[in-house]
Amino acid sequence: MKLLRNLLLTLLVAVFLTTSALAAVPYSTYTYDIDGNMALSPDAYVPDRVINSEDLALEIGLYGVKSIFVDSHEMVYLADTKNNRIVVIDENWNTQYGISTFYNDNGVYDSLDAPEGVFVNEIEIYVADSQNHRIVVFDRKDGSFKRIIAEPESDVFPEGHIYTPIALSVDTAGRIYVVSSTTTYGVISMNADGTFLGFLGAQKSSPSAFDIFWRNFQTKAQRAQSTQYVPTEYNNIAIDETGFIYVTTSTIDAASQQSAIESKSTSADYAPVKKLNPKGEDIMNRNGFYPPSGEVDVVTEATVGVSSSISGPSKIIDVALGPAGMWSIIDEKRSKVFTYDQNGNLLYVFGDQGSQIGNIVNVQGIEYKGDELILLDKSNDTLTIYKRTDYGDLLVEALQNTQDRQYDKAAEYWEKILQRNSNFDMAYIGIGDSLYRQGKFKESMEYYQYAYAIEEYSESFKQIRKAWMQDWILVVPLVIVIFFVLFGKFLGYANKVNVAGQKMKQKRTLKETFLYAFHIIFHPFDGFWDMKHEKRGDMRAAIVIVAFTILGFIYKSAGTAYIHNPYSTGISYVNEILGVLTPYFLWCISNWCFTTLFEGEGSMKDIFMATGYAILPIPLFMIPSTAISNVLLLDEASIISLLNSIGLIWAGFLIFFAMSVIHDYALGKNVIICIATIVGMAIIIFLAVLFSGLVTKIVSFVYNIYIELSYRI
Repeated sequence: MKLLRNLLLTLLVAVFLTTSALAAVPYSTYTYDIDGNMALSPDAYVPDRVINSEDLALEIGLYGVKSIFVDSHEMVYLADTKNNRIVVIDENWNTQYGISTFYNDNGVYDSLDAPEGVFVNEIEIYVADSQNHRIVVFDRKDGSFKRIIAEPESDVFPEGHIYTPIALSVDTAGRIYVVSSTTTYGVISMNADGTFLGFLGAQKSSPSAFDIFWRNFQTKAQRAQSTQYVPTEYNNIAIDETGFIYVTTSTIDAASQQSAIESKSTSADYAPVKKLNPKGEDIMNRNGFYPPSGEVDVVTEATVGVSSSISGPSKIIDVALGPAGMWSIIDEKRSKVFTYDQNGNLLYVFGDQGSQIGNIVNVQGIEYKGDELILLDKSNDTLTIYKRTDYGDLLVEALQNTQDRQYDKAAEYWEKILQRNSNFDMAYIGIGDSLYRQGKFKESMEYYQYAYAIEEYSESFKQIRKAWMQDWILVVPLVIVIFFVLFGKFLGYANKVNVAGQKMKQKRTLKETFLYAFHIIFHPFDGFWDMKHEKRGDMRAAIVIVAFTILGFIYKSAGTAYIHNPYSTGISYVNEILGVLTPYFLWCISNWCFTTLFEGEGSMKDIFMATGYAILPIPLFMIPSTAISNVLLLDEASIISLLNSIGLIWAGFLIFFAMSVIHDYALGKNVIICIATIVGMAIIIFLAVLFSGLVTKIVSFVYNIYIELSYRI
């Protein structure tokens, strides 16, 4: 009996483990944080089943399917390209009929030839009959022929142009938008009868600087022959219920696309997916941490799964529009799905290459079908069906309620999402939005800060500042007036001390030499002259000013408001100190080297001292700008930049004038020496790096010899 019980327990455990193994998802779902690090996420979709030709009961199996489309009734349409047909499947995956041959407008027997695209509305089926260079329209109910839309005619098409439609969409007004594989001027727009209307979304051409220069020396005929700077062609298209068009392209220069990702560009330039309005203008929101271009970590190959060995930017070949403003693109390189919201925030990434159920060998198309997602695998002409999970349902509900401005209800779903995925930044933003609309601005700022939602954080702070200003409306102007009065009195006192210091003294106090800097910054020529010849400055004051500048940079690092420094990783005192002392000493040493060779009258001490005095405007403007950053909004950041720029430019002019005075250089010569000094700084840095690398290699060599000898002895 005991033996039987043990056998039963063993059998149950084996069954449980087998079931778990079968239920395991063969890929990881993840997102990216603001630093480009992968953050694992619960699965939004899991594989349900794979459908092939046998499941569809097709007498002739699918062969070379190029695209898939799902209509509003969840009917599925396949462009079975190499079989020259369109396969129509109902919502329960039963094949209804195929479209291959028909009698055309002239009553002549006709057929499709390698159709690559299909679009269906409530009435008609539009087929991109690619190799016949036309669009053929059929009735949605029974697939009967209705009409042919021939190649559009216009003078804008170059001579010899071949029209090859591969994808298309139709808006509610009957306008047809066609992607032609041989047309590089954008999406072709036509009326319902095929009348050409124009191009939409023409991509920018980008010849190199050398190409542009070389064309100046070419004849007119040569320029015409070499004019190959045509825009990149699109490869797929989708249209939403409001008439906005989504288009994808996979022929963007890889380096340019990668650069746009790394720089977190919000521009449409080098974007593999665009959202076009009826005028052809890109209106896509790219408000996420990274632009919606597919894979983010394209260099270090840190992604998970089989495709982790693939580097370089994604090759986007299709786009599908989902519920609640969601949309997905597929990466042909990695067979992955990237899903975004209507603001361009990455919701999740899933999928991988492989033959296991859920993975795709070579992805070709993507479509939504209710709560299912369909991926087309062109390697074996199969359809993998993914079911949306509970986590995916929560995302849809949260986004839909946000889209409907039901923020309180959306917050409930965002809270549930956070319980499952604490790394999901959009959930923090959603809760912050709800708190904002409840008037809980301080609490909303905390959630916005978690998600680095700087614009939303600034809006909440704006409301807090507004209430604070109303309470202190009389005090704030008074404080500002008092500050300027006190600062004016300080300058008056400094001037009084400086006037008194014009009389020669054997030894000046630190207070006198320090306050003399406030004379120099307003009167640099006679100030630096007196500093050198009448000894009105000294090294003690210069060191104090340099230390004051270091403190200014430390305060800037620590005291700048979150709105204006959201990505701060904390204070590094060493970095702040070296950030001031390194350029300071490099300038002084380099300038001394050149002025010694070119008859400069200033000594090393004069250079150190004059440079120290000259940088005083930097902390004088940096400290106040840092202080006021705590009351300024995001769109007022230019005030901070202006103040800091004034300080830097002022200090730069003072350094220039100081070198002219202490070395007794004319204007032209001083300009040359200052430029040479900057070049010298670069040379010193290069030599220092070279020397440090050499020393490192020598130390490593000696250490390796020591280790080798220690083993032998």
